[in-house]
Amino acid sequence: MKFVQTLKNNPNLLKVMTFFKNPDITPESVVDAGKCFLVALYGYPISAPDTPSLNNVRYKCYMKSSFNKSGNMWLRFLQLTFPKSLPSDPTLAWQ
Repeated sequence: MKFVQTLKNNPNLLKVMTFFKNPDITPESVVDAGKCFLVALYGYPISAPDTPSLNNVRYKCYMKSSFNKSGNMWLRFLQLTFPKSLPSDPTLAWQ
């Protein structure tokens, strides 16, 4: 329920969410409102003039998790999504 807590902590975000009640909203406004919500969900204030873009927030989170010793280590143990014989077996390569 982190998104509910985010809405409670950011009263400015409630103004952004009122866009969804408008039946004449443009797709670009929906995308902008979604980006504002995701930035607020990551913990950044959306009312500040120096609010980072969603790509910058994603990059910061990626860099933080990549240097974390315990986080996301399970990704190394995931199975491959394609067979190892794919490059050597032409019948599998063209399926």
